[in-house]
Amino acid sequence: MASKPSLSFYTNIPTPYQLSFFNELSKLFDLTVIYYSKTENNREWKFDLNVEYRTVVLSNNFIAKIIQKKVIDFHFSWQIFKLAWNDKSDYFIIGGSYWIPNAAIALTFNKIKRKKIAYFSEPLFEVRNKVKYAIKWLLLRILQFNCNAIFCVSKQAAVSFENFGVKLPKFIIPYNIDSKLFLQLNSIKLEEFKSKYKSANEKIILSSGSLIERKGMDVLINAVKEIDDPDLRLIIIGGGPDEQKLKDLCADDHRIIFAGFQSPDHIPYFFGIADIFAFASRYDGWAVVINEAIAANVPIISSNAVGAAKELITHPDLGLLCKSGDVQEFKNAMVSLLSNENKRIDIKKHSQKLIPLISSDYNANYVYDIFTRLLA
Repeated sequence: MASKPSLSFYTNIPTPYQLSFFNELSKLFDLTVIYYSKTENNREWKFDLNVEYRTVVLSNNFIAKIIQKKVIDFHFSWQIFKLAWNDKSDYFIIGGSYWIPNAAIALTFNKIKRKKIAYFSEPLFEVRNKVKYAIKWLLLRILQFNCNAIFCVSKQAAVSFENFGVKLPKFIIPYNIDSKLFLQLNSIKLEEFKSKYKSANEKIILSSGSLIERKGMDVLINAVKEIDDPDLRLIIIGGGPDEQKLKDLCADDHRIIFAGFQSPDHIPYFFGIADIFAFASRYDGWAVVINEAIAANVPIISSNAVGAAKELITHPDLGLLCKSGDVQEFKNAMVSLLSNENKRIDIKKHSQKLIPLISSDYNANYVYDIFTRLLA
């Protein structure tokens, strides 16, 4: 049996939404994942890194620690020089901001070794100031010179690189999940969730995300408060600094439930009892929660400032998009789907075609095909 090609994936910090993708990549490649740091700005996920592939966790030096007080995703480790130079992998995916030392060194050293390199990125932020644009344009030459391709999480990301004159081949590799987890639910456990949250066959609108202003939970709460339906429930998964403020906003509306932070194995069951998934984020480069809703086959109402929603919900048959921050639009969308079961069924039917696009196995195979065939 032929040996697997080797791949090194350089990225910022360990996060749970990457694990499924890495697991699938490790089935096709001899995989090593290099994390620039264990945490950013005290944001550290709790999960086991005892996985089937090799992992390396670097430590930021004193320069990075000083700069991180202003720029949380700035990573610079003295270890990166030796690690990148001695890395013998056949292929490389480099993540993190293209201008930070760890990424720039990994890109440059592996270009010198004539390796196949792809840079992995969300959309670039627009710059209107001419001087700042020129600086960013120059810094992006790091990618133009060192990379063979850009792996973009969305079409919007691909366009953003074009706008800065990066002419490399671009491939859409969205953030992805193990979609099977949302369909293979334990019936006994699902009944437990129903008895707790849906015992009288209530209509459940689910939302999930950090309780911070950017995620727009206040928009959903205000929309639900305007809907006169005693059987409606809004369940919000997640925690964060705005929790008490959001609870105060609910006043005495007991239809709004804060479920708190949930472990990954509980998340599919919340989707399993949901009639609608609503997400009112004021900005998200992607948002894996949209993937989760698609995998669970739950109709989606999302703001138009969410990368995954803009990329995937391209027609009303696939879900509903609302203007970011517009309470009335979200209310109208909720009422429209809650009052029309046939519309919900229709969305579920049509959105099934999106499941492969957000699945880790599909995207891992696409990465394999890109490196071994398209960039060969």
